[in-house]
Amino acid sequence: MQGVKFITGQLQQHYVITADIIQSRRRRDAAAQAEAGLAALNARYRDQLTAPFTLYRGDEIQGALCGSVDIARALRHLRFFCLGLMLRVGVGRGAITGGLDKEYAWQMDGSAFHYSREALEKIKRRREPATRFAGKNEALWSTVNAFYGLIDSIESRWSEKQWQAVDAYERGGTFEIAARELEISPQSVAKRCRAAGWKAVAEAERFLKAYIEECSG
Repeated sequence: MQGVKFITGQLQQHYVITADIIQSRRRRDAAAQAEAGLAALNARYRDQLTAPFTLYRGDEIQGALCGSVDIARALRHLRFFCLGLMLRVGVGRGAITGGLDKEYAWQMDGSAFHYSREALEKIKRRREPATRFAGKNEALWSTVNAFYGLIDSIESRWSEKQWQAVDAYERGGTFEIAARELEISPQSVAKRCRAAGWKAVAEAERFLKAYIEECSG
């Protein structure tokens, strides 16, 4: 099949992320804000995109990433770049068996898309930001989903300044570098990261990355 890749006899795995914007009709600027944020997200993940993140059907976001991506980190970046918008996020890991030669995710097909939609449907009635995974290995994704109940709860309480501090610190590697970017003191960056519980979130993300790699290998 054209465009379908195999690894050691098996179809290459991808992550498909499908998200909807909660109460998007109440926000006149929701679409413009989402599009600007997704452009920044696509730029950051340029080398790991299977299909760029785009706004679809007015209030739905969809994109695809390679199966080796640090998915927990990517999801946090999705929420960061869409600050101000509440997202329900369904993540599917599986194959993409059609449309890999196309430009957009909505032109493709495969189990990764079906799992992503299945995950989103499970949280469709939630009125607050939520994340859910689905894939072939149900035990793996049940564990990941349990972790994400905690991660979502923590991140939902982050202020805009805390999100900015976490992102700047993560990229810069030191409070001093982050402080210069944000034009505040290193002590203020450290305080915002501590208040966000950043160390706990970062540790959870590292665990999930290793756990997914071990169970998906």
